[in-house]
Amino acid sequence: MLAFFKKPHPFIFNVYSVLIPVIITFFIIVVLQPFQFQDFGTTYLLISGSMVSILVGLSIVGSVKMLQKIFPKAMAENKWTVGKEFLLFLFVLILLIVVMSLTLLILNPRASAVALMARTSAITFAISIFPILISIMFEQYRHQKKQLQKATSLTKVLKSKNTELLARTSDQIPVAPPVMIPSEKGEIELRLDPKDLVYIKSDGNYIEVFFTDRDQVHKKLIRNRLKHIEELLPPITFLRCHNSYIVNGNHIIEIQGNARNLMLRLKGITETVPVSRAKAPMISDFLHHLK
Repeated sequence: MLAFFKKPHPFIFNVYSVLIPVIITFFIIVVLQPFQFQDFGTTYLLISGSMVSILVGLSIVGSVKMLQKIFPKAMAENKWTVGKEFLLFLFVLILLIVVMSLTLLILNPRASAVALMARTSAITFAISIFPILISIMFEQYRHQKKQLQKATSLTKVLKSKNTELLARTSDQIPVAPPVMIPSEKGEIELRLDPKDLVYIKSDGNYIEVFFTDRDQVHKKLIRNRLKHIEELLPPITFLRCHNSYIVNGNHIIEIQGNARNLMLRLKGITETVPVSRAKAPMISDFLHHLK
């Protein structure tokens, strides 16, 4: 079970993430009619259910946005897991219970606050917990399958392109100017043949440059921003596949996928390089035009 909760999972917060709790809230008030709500007419129930549901929806949007600002690292999409998804669902569920209980207490002041919250909690958990678990497992399976198919397809394109590049004669290989990688002050820290530059990783105000020298991979830390270096590299060979990574397409040997994202395996590198969801659609076109 612990291994399952540690699995990568896509961070999905869209209209359905708000709509489903809103529908559940409306269902509890209008259909189940907790406490004295069954004594009121249909019109009152519909108005009350709509008001509480809208309030719940706004609370969910506000709380998730707040969590993203307060805990940006914990909420980062490239580090999202099944466990975090489950905890976020529980957080939303508890928020739903609190907002619904407080609103119901205002609308129905005759009810006992403790009893109302207890019953609201029991009803909400009973209705929601199994759909939540089923939803997480379904999303895990669906995205895992989808990413595996995409990775397999892209790997085929990659192998075909690698075969094409290896078949080139020496006079067909373009002579590329050396890559100059400067520091923040403009001083040249590295002068490399483009084929020797494997990938670059952002590390705050610094970049980690991974390059080969005599078939050995080396790393150099340089004070500069990744976006400044990206402007110096030819886009036909180098791809900004993630906010924190630039890779040399000629060093990609395999494309893998999990439920959260695609990953690139590079020749001679043990670390896999993530591909952000925004950049994933660009991979196929990049491989086709790679030189």
